[in-house]
Amino acid sequence: MRGVVAAGSVATARAGAQVLRDGGNAVDAAVASALASFTAEPLLTSAGGAGIMVIRLPGADPVSVDFFSPFPGAGGRPEQLDFHQIEVDFGSATQSFHVGRGSAAVPLMFDGLALAAERFGSLPLSRLAAPGIALAREGVVADALTARTFALLWPILRRDLACLAEIVEGQRSDRPLQVGELVRNTKLAATLEAFAATGRSPEPLRAGLIEEFGPARGGLITAADLDAAQATVTRPHQFRVGEWTVVSSPRLGGRLVGMISEQLSAGAIEVDDEAKEVLRQANASLAGHRARLALPSPEPRGSTTHISVVDGEGGAASVTLTAGEGCGHVVTGTGVHINNFLGEEDLNPAGFHLHRPTNALPTMIAPTIATHPSGRVVALGSGGSNRIRSAVATVLHGFARRGLSLPAAVEAPRVHGEDGAAWVELDSRRDSAAIHSRLSASFAQVHGFDRRDFFFGGVHVAALDEQGALEGHGDARRCGAVEHVD
Repeated sequence: MRGVVAAGSVATARAGAQVLRDGGNAVDAAVASALASFTAEPLLTSAGGAGIMVIRLPGADPVSVDFFSPFPGAGGRPEQLDFHQIEVDFGSATQSFHVGRGSAAVPLMFDGLALAAERFGSLPLSRLAAPGIALAREGVVADALTARTFALLWPILRRDLACLAEIVEGQRSDRPLQVGELVRNTKLAATLEAFAATGRSPEPLRAGLIEEFGPARGGLITAADLDAAQATVTRPHQFRVGEWTVVSSPRLGGRLVGMISEQLSAGAIEVDDEAKEVLRQANASLAGHRARLALPSPEPRGSTTHISVVDGEGGAASVTLTAGEGCGHVVTGTGVHINNFLGEEDLNPAGFHLHRPTNALPTMIAPTIATHPSGRVVALGSGGSNRIRSAVATVLHGFARRGLSLPAAVEAPRVHGEDGAAWVELDSRRDSAAIHSRLSASFAQVHGFDRRDFFFGGVHVAALDEQGALEGHGDARRCGAVEHVD
């Protein structure tokens, strides 16, 4: 099958491309890349996390496979939570997160990928898992992004050296992983093999979650939570940007992308006043930030990664995967680092541990597919915690309204606004001082970045144009990679 895969690492993209060469469709390739990313991008996602996949297959209505985590605690709460605050320093900005066993929600990664493959894929799960199993067993050489995430999240990883020993076997425990060192996780390889054989979350993972992340160890995950949690197929959130029809996550992140896109489309693009245009984009982002508390939950922030696939028949799969920053602990013997969704402020804006057990957690992830009457299909999405909504909406606005090429839309400098603060990339701007001054008049704090930065996410894009030509672009902010299959 012809196709293109855009992802957060070369190894991740190649896994999807292998499956396309074997005749798989866009969904098959997205699942294969996702399973490979657990080793290729070990701190940006994990089998102990969750995600959402938006799918558009030829001749069918678009759907979303929702496998984001519900709030645990159905079987009782611990007397004392294992829950600790840490700071992550991005250089020009810092962000607080909470980790520990009490920050872990029920992981639904395996459930969701199995559901997507079964309902919308065309190849056996064993074939889709093969590249990821090989990577986990043989190892992947750490690239610059992997090394940077290990450095950023070192305050979490050094809390439990047993976790570090499983996710990067044989590497030093007194410093973060370095570029060129091997990421190898043979315990994860065995877990992936068990998953591929059954299509379910392996029993050792389930048993370990109950034993190691339950109330006796300061966590909230119990058998009742695991029994109640399930992945579902739902309708995506749909909106329009000019002539484009856009579908995105049915959860909070997708609706915020829609809201920011509408804000950007409502006003005139300030072609001749760069500083005014940057402020306009920041205010649209700010509107999305404020709306996250007002929007109702749909009917039935963090280290994240994204995979976009479009195949030669026009099928598209856009999947965003996350484990937050990771809680700092694995399920012993499985190689699976568990999420810290309960410790992310943007998923818990009213306060921590206030959701009712089994209720859906909000999420900022926003896998997106845009289609044009001409026949163009574009799959996109991003990692980047609470910056996801701004990154996806800005790139969408760039190609759908401003007429930018996909590479130009992705690489254009970004801005993100919240109450009292704005973060802005100043590299390649015409007048950085004017931009800083204009933003400072509306935001109490302005954090300027002198280059394109990991902080602003990584929007990876795959597309099919009206002539049937395939195109992909990986965001350099997060070492994006593209693989073509002709």
